[in-house]
Amino acid sequence: MSSLPPEHGPALLDVGALQRRVLLTGVVTMVLFLATGVALSSLGLPGWYVLPVAVLLYARVVRPMMQPVRDAVRLRRDLAYQAFLEQRRG
Repeated sequence: MSSLPPEHGPALLDVGALQRRVLLTGVVTMVLFLATGVALSSLGLPGWYVLPVAVLLYARVVRPMMQPVRDAVRLRRDLAYQAFLEQRRG
């Protein structure tokens, strides 16, 4: 089974909340990336500096923001597999 705490089960299955989380993450990512590009260009730094900064933004902002979505997908996958096994047995 999943390693998720049982008290978070119903909240993780709320599809609307997950869609809002993905949309929020996309908007935050886009704004941070554009702000980073503007800041780096105003400092006169080369364009390739955007790549390491984008990797840092992903590791520090995007990945943690998407953790509830990954947990929900894992939970839904586990529940679907359990239902499949139950259907197959009986």
